[in-house]
Amino acid sequence: MKIIKRILLAIVLIGLTYFIYDTSIKLPVVTGYSAKDVCSGIFIANRSLESLVENDINYSFMSKTSVTVNRKEKSVTASIFGLFPRKAIFRDALGCCVTKGYDEHELKQQAFKRPTIKNIPLDTVITDIKNEIDFKRLNIALDSVFEREERTRGVVVLYKNKLIAERYGDGFNQSTPLLGWSMNKSIINALVGIMKKQNRLDLADKNLFKAWANDKRKNIALNDLMHMSSGLDWDEGYGGLSDVTKMLYKTGTASGYAINKAFSTKPDATWIYSSGTSNIISQYLRDKINNDKEYHNFPYLELFKKIGASSFYYETDANGTFVGSSFGYATTRDWAKFGLLYLNDGMANGEQILPIGWAKYSAEPAKASNGQYGAQFWLNADTKIDEFNCIGHHGQMVSIIPSKNLVIVRLGLSIDKRFNTNKFIQNIVNSIKEEPTEIK
Repeated sequence: MKIIKRILLAIVLIGLTYFIYDTSIKLPVVTGYSAKDVCSGIFIANRSLESLVENDINYSFMSKTSVTVNRKEKSVTASIFGLFPRKAIFRDALGCCVTKGYDEHELKQQAFKRPTIKNIPLDTVITDIKNEIDFKRLNIALDSVFEREERTRGVVVLYKNKLIAERYGDGFNQSTPLLGWSMNKSIINALVGIMKKQNRLDLADKNLFKAWANDKRKNIALNDLMHMSSGLDWDEGYGGLSDVTKMLYKTGTASGYAINKAFSTKPDATWIYSSGTSNIISQYLRDKINNDKEYHNFPYLELFKKIGASSFYYETDANGTFVGSSFGYATTRDWAKFGLLYLNDGMANGEQILPIGWAKYSAEPAKASNGQYGAQFWLNADTKIDEFNCIGHHGQMVSIIPSKNLVIVRLGLSIDKRFNTNKFIQNIVNSIKEEPTEIK
């Protein structure tokens, strides 16, 4: 009997030890997430703490966090029952980052003011195309995604470069910058395209980092990274501790974490969705530019300014590298302007920003992806529509459909119910008449 009790006690102690160990690893990710999300929500999106706590972090373990805001130093601290505190600070144009392991004074020294960007309004004059649109169907499509459980925050629909529909959820409007999550990977695509047009890089480039020079990683080409077919080991799990959550919330250098991943298989042979690859590309761009002032200004001056999107915040990690996988904010209208750039094959406001044919390259399926993925853009192998999409966590979406002259944007926070992207896109497509009828 004593032996059985000792065995049971040992099992309990082992279980308790594992629980404490597991918790000590996972909960800093939770508090880091809450601190970063609320920091950006307050100092970039200008939202209230109450709204963020009640909506954005009111699920899973994040709902257990306590959050404190210091508006004087522009910081947010989150903890769980006073444990595992994590602090995030705002650094002007660089956005918010978690400070763990970094000197806060040095982080604030990174800050710089965003370049002056003139907002270029979307064309709202649709007199010449009104008879091509079934507005009843269009409004029904919008109604369906503004039901309570959908938690949609903003929708913009552009047809033939013109704004034909726009709607916002309670507490949001056309001036509210919203987090794109993985839609920011497509921003990385644009930055690569711009630098290619400037003859500053080539998609065939290999031996991308000194850390890769003496092993098989030297054979990974930039094009392999663009198609998420690098052959690097990666776990993109969101349910607990994984490569992506550790990269974003447990290390100050997202790109450094990803660059250090081990070689797993031959490049271009296997497709694995990996947020790490977008951050690797971001670091490669930083190294190529080789001037941090120019690097930090680059997306603002070479992309956002030229498409007339003044609201963008493209955030960096604590090491100063853009977190191209995940962290970028813009208004719904400005996300739509980004979509227009690809609808018009890289042309915006009379200037060819991307190489001619870059949109086609972006929408060509990665060899090993079974038609699911292009170059930092999602594809849809299940439909006959020629769409390619920026897709982000919680149902963020910019869909570009060249054959229909459509750009469709939806931003929100679909946690409990997964947002049905395909259904929404098809409903919008169905609202465009195949054969325009005359207005009577």
